[in-house]
Amino acid sequence: MPFSSIQRALSVGALGSRKRRRLVPTRWSITACDSILGKRLLEEVRNYEVIECCQVREFSSLNNYYAVLLLPTAWQYEWMEAFLHIVGDEELIFSDCENHGSKKGYSRVGGCYYSCKMAVLEALAREKIQAGAIILREAYKGYVPLGVFNVRENVRGAMSQSGQEFEDIKTALQHISQRLELPIKRFILQSDLLKEQLKSRQTTLSCFSK
Repeated sequence: MPFSSIQRALSVGALGSRKRRRLVPTRWSITACDSILGKRLLEEVRNYEVIECCQVREFSSLNNYYAVLLLPTAWQYEWMEAFLHIVGDEELIFSDCENHGSKKGYSRVGGCYYSCKMAVLEALAREKIQAGAIILREAYKGYVPLGVFNVRENVRGAMSQSGQEFEDIKTALQHISQRLELPIKRFILQSDLLKEQLKSRQTTLSCFSK
């Protein structure tokens, strides 16, 4: 069944116990679908073998750049997004993550967290592999907010690529840094999971020129 059909059914209160059905805002039903499907996909992905090396999959669309860094670890996940000069000279970065356990509470970055998580897990399940995932997004001047649906489809676009393999996280990040407008160090300083991964591999900020 298409995602849109499930989301609409939730939105108009067509699912669940009859006495507890409610009309809900569209954005709530979208996030609920992403969250529920993501949990189900994660149960499946946890049964697959972990990938052997780092991979980077990329996609650009509508003044946005997305890089999905897949790590040779059990499932863990971080979403980072930077908005650059959308209105003025601002450079804003937002992030949230989960380690090997399930996410507790609602993400501080909103619905994009769940839509992108679902898109990555969907691809991992299709390929029958397991990996950690760190997503970096940059939105540039001229970007128009089209909602989490658009973000999900862009991450799906990235995950549909064969991607490139790298021997370690340092070389993978050096590759990504060449495509970012912000220095990769800015993302690392904002992160929790990525910073932890670099620390565990004794990789410091001085390893990155940009």
